[in-house]
Amino acid sequence: MRKRNRYDRILTGWLPGIIAPLIIFLLIYLVKYSEMEFMVYLKNVWTMKIFLKLLSLCVFPNLALFFLFYRMKYDMAARGVIMATFIYAFAVLFAKLI
Repeated sequence: MRKRNRYDRILTGWLPGIIAPLIIFLLIYLVKYSEMEFMVYLKNVWTMKIFLKLLSLCVFPNLALFFLFYRMKYDMAARGVIMATFIYAFAVLFAKLI
């Protein structure tokens, strides 16, 4: 049995898995819509009913994170990324149901 790396923890994957989609969301705002205020942007995205679709697309970088941790043999960190992805998926599903 191999010795576990000290960074091979669920939290090591969970935190980047939660933060990466938010960073992507902010980057989309900064690159394309920085001329308007952020709260106006959020309001417009919400009223056009594309907020949940945009948030769903922002989760795709988690796939790269998952494969990075998997390639480095950080299995627990890869599980953390999957957990974060499921949190976003359940949040989107819950928001669509209400």
